[in-house]
Amino acid sequence: MAEHGLDEKVIGVSFDGTGYGDDGHIWGGEFFVCDLNNYERITHFEYLPMPGGDLVTKEPWRTAVSYLYRYFGKDFLGLGLDFLKNIPKTKINLVVEAMDKNINAPLSSSCGRLFDAVSAMIDLCPLSKFHAEAPMRLQSIAVPNITEAYSFNAGQTISFGPTFSGIIHDLKNNIPTAIISAKFHNTLINVIFAAVSKIRQTRDIRKVVLSGGSFQNAILLAGAERKLIKNSFDVFAHEKVPSNDGGIALGQLAIAAKRRSLKCV
Repeated sequence: MAEHGLDEKVIGVSFDGTGYGDDGHIWGGEFFVCDLNNYERITHFEYLPMPGGDLVTKEPWRTAVSYLYRYFGKDFLGLGLDFLKNIPKTKINLVVEAMDKNINAPLSSSCGRLFDAVSAMIDLCPLSKFHAEAPMRLQSIAVPNITEAYSFNAGQTISFGPTFSGIIHDLKNNIPTAIISAKFHNTLINVIFAAVSKIRQTRDIRKVVLSGGSFQNAILLAGAERKLIKNSFDVFAHEKVPSNDGGIALGQLAIAAKRRSLKCV
């Protein structure tokens, strides 16, 4: 908003890895109505426990287990997923126990962690050697010109249960992971479109601002922009300011300046 000189109500889409939410949970898959003075969180990705806390960024398999346990219970152990074969069962059991007992398993709605989970589940990057390796590798293998996508549930929050069921179905049917990646990216583009369309209907706002580290993903950003512009949204994304942590200070300054100006009036 600061980069593009916006000082009005907009639909804000914030996708990133880790942000501290005002409810004490970790945010990162959020849809807002906001201006430079305030914000209202309209919907978000459902909360999932992150067993091990920050360790999930180095071991994406943990987040994959969290999603699978949420949607399939302990039956996920019998799904025959390749990535689980190289992880000691004692470790998996400890992760499940940590979630059951809420031991070092903070809740997160993070888009970055969702990318981690999918990258691990298709056995592309169960363990990360550097920051954001899992989502980067997932983007790198996606083939172009795939129009298919997975289903998802958009109620009070956005749930990816049908997405994970679809990915597992494709894995069992030997669909190439490059196609699975493309379908997953398309799914997130559809999630963005569905959420902002619903907000436009109720709030009559058509300006959409896309920000957060996940929008460094060229497939996600370009696909979302195309779909939104095609459906008569005005779309604003980063051009000069970084979409990840490098842009945070500018946003903080813009908000502080706006609030200070309102106090002076």
